[in-house]
Amino acid sequence: MIVKTDAVVLKSMKFRGTSKIVTFYTRRYGKLKGVAKGAREMKSKFGAALEPMTRVGLVLYKKETRDLHLISQCDILRSYKRIHTDIERMAVTLSVLELVNQLAHQEEENPLLYSLVLETMDAIEMSEGYPLNILYAFELRVCSLFGFGPSWDRCVRCGRASDDLTGGNVVLQLIKGAMFCPTCGEEQPAMEYERLLRKRQGSASPANVAKRLGNLRIPLRTHQILRRLSTAPLESVGAIRYHESTGNELDATLRLYLRYHFEDLKPLKSLDILKQITTLYI
Repeated sequence: MIVKTDAVVLKSMKFRGTSKIVTFYTRRYGKLKGVAKGAREMKSKFGAALEPMTRVGLVLYKKETRDLHLISQCDILRSYKRIHTDIERMAVTLSVLELVNQLAHQEEENPLLYSLVLETMDAIEMSEGYPLNILYAFELRVCSLFGFGPSWDRCVRCGRASDDLTGGNVVLQLIKGAMFCPTCGEEQPAMEYERLLRKRQGSASPANVAKRLGNLRIPLRTHQILRRLSTAPLESVGAIRYHESTGNELDATLRLYLRYHFEDLKPLKSLDILKQITTLYI
């Protein structure tokens, strides 16, 4: 049957002589793949509409018994010019789409996730600050959508509000996303984030030890920024500033938290590339 839907292009790859296989995240059908015949020809009707990081109007012949559908028409709805011309925005956006591609199940509708993807891309396009913050905020919101968003507001044991904490380290309980204040956290076995940052391999690596313990001890400052990233409007989080060391803590904490809840999650290649070519922290 012929179906129409809005979509975001996640990835595109060559297929046979002149065709492409394109992965979309769609409003109506979730993630799906289609083949665009002749898309690599000079006079292709698709033009740039099949390039990643593009929002499109998609028409395809969808067969329920197949995983690969035939793309009939694909028109650009928004091209995100600043994303496509700025390397930092591009790397962050590709990281967002890479994460969606890994986490989303084939042809499983999730309108909330689709709306979040669009909101995130709009924020990256318009942001004047640090785009990497938007990726972190997106990851925290994805965790909430899947039912295990961290709770930063108060200590899970004594009920002390985060706003009343003044110093020390808090403990993040990975399995529940709960927070122990510095006092209650002293009694909890936990991995220090400094060890998590060490590049060790094997079963005794810091990440594996932290996963086994189920707790990660992080500075209060890092906790406060994660809390802001969780709750502030996406269009405003680019203005959040922090030192490079805090940025490393944020990244290490989120990588471990995501890996804890998505065991098959692979490292985000676009994020690794971004770390190699530029510094976004101040």
